[in-house]
Amino acid sequence: MAAVKIKWMRHRSLIAAVVAAMSLSAGCASPVLDSAEVSGPVVVAARDGADAVLLAHLYAGVLRTTGIEVQVRDGFVDRNAALAALDTDDATVVPDYTGLLLRHYDPGVAATDAEDVFEALARALPDELTIADYASAQNRAVLAAGADLIATRNISRISDLAGHCTDLNFVLTPEFEAAGGLGALSELGCEPRSVERASAAAAFGATSDVDTVAGLTTLAPVLAESSGSGVVTVPDAPDRAPMEEASSDMESPVFVAQNVVPVFRKAVFGELQLDALRVIAGELTTSDLTDMITRVATGEDAAAVADDWLAEHT
Repeated sequence: MAAVKIKWMRHRSLIAAVVAAMSLSAGCASPVLDSAEVSGPVVVAARDGADAVLLAHLYAGVLRTTGIEVQVRDGFVDRNAALAALDTDDATVVPDYTGLLLRHYDPGVAATDAEDVFEALARALPDELTIADYASAQNRAVLAAGADLIATRNISRISDLAGHCTDLNFVLTPEFEAAGGLGALSELGCEPRSVERASAAAAFGATSDVDTVAGLTTLAPVLAESSGSGVVTVPDAPDRAPMEEASSDMESPVFVAQNVVPVFRKAVFGELQLDALRVIAGELTTSDLTDMITRVATGEDAAAVADDWLAEHT
């Protein structure tokens, strides 16, 4: 397992080097090569939502391990407001998800694979911004259905759904739509018999109907509790593995990758801080994030929950 992690991290470093080279070729400074010292407090911005606040405290906490002053500033009403704070120097770092960030900066890109989305995002960012390595933790769109529905219709992947959608009802969460799930189904040629909106719990419960599919995201707590319920997630095409070359005959995922990643201002951090950011990239899993968000949503302090995780992983 350790060997796999080392190999993965070497791959991520290679990607970072590629991004750095791209920045240099465009006449821009690269934070990877920059030895600038941090001056003044670093501000990590958090939009509304338990996941955003938790991620802000995770990145703030890991940056504090390098000895710098870091503040979390929450209350940004949405992603646009948080990212706008980077432009006005009211924020230094904004943690978010790769696919949603790519849609913000370059909505015309059709990438869905985790590596492709990350690389496209690196190219799409304004010159004054950059990103660090992404984590395996994600909040990607996902479909869930009763095992009987999957078996009787011989569905092995989401791409198999296209011919069945007109016979199916879809119950979707706001998070599923925000992650681009409904648009991706439309691109697939999936035209549902009906579409309803509901909470994650209600959408998951609706799968008891043999003609109903739920649209959720990977951070929905009900998915983590679904073992033995008779409800299964419909597999998507896998992302290409680390160090695997993309090929024209490789099937891409239907749903856009939504991996956790920090966007930050260039020429702010030195190697100590960049190494600290890589801790989250190498350690944070979707399961970790789901557990922590559940704790925050049930009343625990986000900073304390983040500190508990950091104590185990730094």
